[in-house]
Amino acid sequence: MAVSAIGQNLNFDVVRRLAVGVVVVFVVLSYLFGPAYSPTLSSAAAKECNAYAEGNFRSFRLSWTVGVLPHWSCWDASRPSKDPVSLGWWTNPFG
Repeated sequence: MAVSAIGQNLNFDVVRRLAVGVVVVFVVLSYLFGPAYSPTLSSAAAKECNAYAEGNFRSFRLSWTVGVLPHWSCWDASRPSKDPVSLGWWTNPFG
């Protein structure tokens, strides 16, 4: 009689459910935090925010806002009375 360290045999159903769970967690985390950690998308967002600040790279503030709809938030410090602008989730790295 075989003895298992985990108390039961590991069948294919358990492995499949675990794999699906890992993929779902990866997709959700990629959606929430992927553009902020991607160097290409971060630099594209910085370029768009710099263009919004009229080329004054010292005055813009760029942040990644996580929520139901994650997005880039750009604020021009030289115009403090204006509200921050949402650049959206995707910034075009090819443009």
